Amino acid sequence: MRLRYLLFFLVLALITLPEYYLPVLQRAFPVLQSPALGGSFERVDYPRFWPQKWLTGDYQSQYEQARRNQSPIAPFVVRHRNQLLRDVFGDSGAPRVVYGNNNYFYAIEYCEAFAGMDYIGRSAIKFKVQQLQRIQQLLGPDGPQLLVVLPPGKPRVLPEHLPAFYREREADSSNWRVFSELLELSGVPFLNFDFLIGDKAQFPYPTYPQFGLHWNYYGATVAADSMRLKIGQLLGKELPAMQYQKAVKMTDSLRSTDKELLYGANISREPAAMPMPYPEIRYQKDSISYLPKVLIIGDSYYKIWYDYGIQQGLFHPESSFWYYYGTIFPPQGGQHAQSLPILEETLRRDIILLPHAEINLNNFGFGYLDRLEEALIR
Repeated sequence: MRLRYLLFFLVLALITLPEYYLPVLQRAFPVLQSPALGGSFERVDYPRFWPQKWLTGDYQSQYEQARRNQSPIAPFVVRHRNQLLRDVFGDSGAPRVVYGNNNYFYAIEYCEAFAGMDYIGRSAIKFKVQQLQRIQQLLGPDGPQLLVVLPPGKPRVLPEHLPAFYREREADSSNWRVFSELLELSGVPFLNFDFLIGDKAQFPYPTYPQFGLHWNYYGATVAADSMRLKIGQLLGKELPAMQYQKAVKMTDSLRSTDKELLYGANISREPAAMPMPYPEIRYQKDSISYLPKVLIIGDSYYKIWYDYGIQQGLFHPESSFWYYYGTIFPPQGGQHAQSLPILEETLRRDIILLPHAEINLNNFGFGYLDRLEEALIR
């Protein structure tokens, strides 16, 4: 009888108290170890005890969140749970990741943008385009030129690998399509890189990654070369040439942005990675090459350009990237973009570049355009 009770409590402890014994087993047996979870997590600390918080239940709620947040067994449990969901149901336990066909991963917000589920309406988009027209007119012929950049999302470029639910729901009325249409009619300079969507055989390498959220480094390079030509056309200048076609390395050792969705999926067995292209860019500058002063208000698509050295290679050193109209790259002594004098910063540039991912078109300008128009009218 005692042995039965002992076995019962032993099994109960194994089920309910793994956070106490599993770390010991993980140290003893490396096969049980699991890397830290990928993705963005906000740290939750254990709360201080206050009777009022106990009575309202806030203490218990925060304690449970902190326990889960800091549990040493969380990576092991989450990865194996997500792997089970993938193997059995083809489902993702990660909130942002959608599993497509042929081991292609997508971000759910880009799938929803492709399906028009975040569409803000034609009138709202028309208002933004008209605002761009007014600002360009207020800047005058001698002021900086606006250039809107609308990179297509991965589902738009690679719809063939999407789950049927999204693939069959491509929307004619999506923010990306309607922005492109109205910008074309408005005369405001823009690029939407729709050539990336067409015949993929025109490119010797893939332009979007299997596991990445954005374009890959080759796709980013091709798009940047197109932007280079457009800026040169707007200014009537010759920017440095980009030479990369003969120096492209294919490898399955993926760089960070080419596997960010795989990192965020938090699964225990990673599928085989397709080799991705990594061009080595050389910027050919001569006596007639012009480096424009550019102010960039954009998001993570441009951040890939910045991190890949494209801003440094094509633009004047006084160019500045305002990430979501907040963080400044290169940093300027810890300053925030919104703390800078907007007119002075704008008027001393040649180009105002506005790169926006599909999922950010519902917040076009990130507040910069509203403040700029107000300052120009005063």
